[in-house]
Amino acid sequence: MEYVVGVVLGLAACGLGTVAGLERDRAFYPVMMIVIASYYALFAIIGSDVRALYVEVAMALGFVCLAVIGFKTSLWIVAAALAGHAGLDLIHGHVVTNAGVPAWWPMFCASIDAFAAVYLAWRLLSTRIDEHNRLSFGHRIRAYVQVELNAAQAAEQAGEPLVAFRHLERAHVLGQRSTVQHVRVHLRMLGWGLRHHSAREVVGQVTRLIGAATKTWIGLIPQGNTGGANVSAFKSIPIPDDLADIIDAARSPRQWFN
Repeated sequence: MEYVVGVVLGLAACGLGTVAGLERDRAFYPVMMIVIASYYALFAIIGSDVRALYVEVAMALGFVCLAVIGFKTSLWIVAAALAGHAGLDLIHGHVVTNAGVPAWWPMFCASIDAFAAVYLAWRLLSTRIDEHNRLSFGHRIRAYVQVELNAAQAAEQAGEPLVAFRHLERAHVLGQRSTVQHVRVHLRMLGWGLRHHSAREVVGQVTRLIGAATKTWIGLIPQGNTGGANVSAFKSIPIPDDLADIIDAARSPRQWFN
């Protein structure tokens, strides 16, 4: 019965978002994820279990981070987070003992999570909802990053690996304010390091990938940093004028409505 009620309420919530137009705001599903993730912490408070509360808050923060990252980058991350929370619901009792959780809640919550994840995936696949925010910096800068990545690939094919890496550095400067583009460029730099057997570059890019994935969305980036292992990951560098102009244009939504 818990599963049936969960699916029905999941359909009601998601259906309301569609019919009322609430899902046109990209925050709809991320907020749903955040609210769902908070309930176990609430149950720990009700059960007066401090140890469980710490564990529940830590797990909830993980899903909150995914919801925020998904909101800022791709709603597919939110869909994956909802599906992941459904999985957590099913094993929750084996992860933490929380006396405040009603016996029926994990099954009920899992069914809502799973339905919402499938529903959101359907809306994304049917293009009823944009995966990316078209007014976001990441969406606007993507084409310029791609130009530099294409130039890097062409230079490498021409036997000029150093020229190729300079284009990757330019791509990094352009895209480092977007989590998706930032990670994307570091992956290409990692590939460059592997192809040219540069242990220093490979190790440097692995650590920078972690930083790009976890810190970009909160703005912890050194402005103008070129992203290679030859430069400190914490050093800010003046941005070349041509790249600065592109970045300024991408950060000014008004120019995209003219």
